[in-house]
Amino acid sequence: MAVTIERDYLAELGSSVACYLRTLTAVADCLGQACREVGSPYRKRIGQLRARLSFQPTREAIHESATTLEAELSDYAAVAARYLDQHDLALRCAVLTLEDIVESMAHRSEFHASRLQELAARMETTNPADPSAQAAAELRRCIESMGHETASMLTRMREKTVAVEERLRGSQSTDPSTGLLNSSEITRQIEAYRANGLVFSLLRFELRGIVSEPVMKQAAAKLEAQFRHCDRIARWSEREFLVLFQGAPDVAESRAAQAARLLAGRYDLDSGAYLEITVHPHLTHSKLALA
Repeated sequence: MAVTIERDYLAELGSSVACYLRTLTAVADCLGQACREVGSPYRKRIGQLRARLSFQPTREAIHESATTLEAELSDYAAVAARYLDQHDLALRCAVLTLEDIVESMAHRSEFHASRLQELAARMETTNPADPSAQAAAELRRCIESMGHETASMLTRMREKTVAVEERLRGSQSTDPSTGLLNSSEITRQIEAYRANGLVFSLLRFELRGIVSEPVMKQAAAKLEAQFRHCDRIARWSEREFLVLFQGAPDVAESRAAQAARLLAGRYDLDSGAYLEITVHPHLTHSKLALA
């Protein structure tokens, strides 16, 4: 004997509407909490949408709310992305400013220490029994102690700024083959330098010949050894590197030529074979056609 089970469609509809309303509340709360600086207006509008729908949950109203919600989420994604990019750029500018301050402190400290050493040396040329000569010896010891402490402090500051940069870049900012910055990250770095008003040049190195991944890895290691920690080195394309170089144009031109000579030449492969690679450097001052 067949058993007939009657469905309570009205109850099922009410349950579905209630579930949809809870979903709207959850979405509104998520947008508000994920990025508070951007999400508050969206949270409010979606909350108002839910309130209207709870009074009149018709088919047309539900369909319209779904279309409205889709538009709100799409707009939120675009606005939040722009906000995060601007926030990221501001942080990068702050890090660059801090790096510039640290390097300036290092140079000034070296300059003043050198002047004090010269003063101590002049004082020591007097009679060793003279009190000023004894004071000079004490001054020299103080200068040396101060130099060690300053060097230690600058090293820690540099390490901290590097750590902040690495956290800002994240794992998606490096080329997996060479370990250098990728093209997207170096582009962001260039934008940060421009926004911060820093003087820089862009050195692009194009490798020509049979350029394989082992060759690019070896070339990346050579390139890293030729530049300072404050310069930014990236893999720009399959066979190109880009260096964001801090310094005057004439110095950048000299460094580009020197690095190109060191990159060119013989590359040994694991198979025992070797390749001859030529390198063509390109120099651009503070501008880059990214197309």
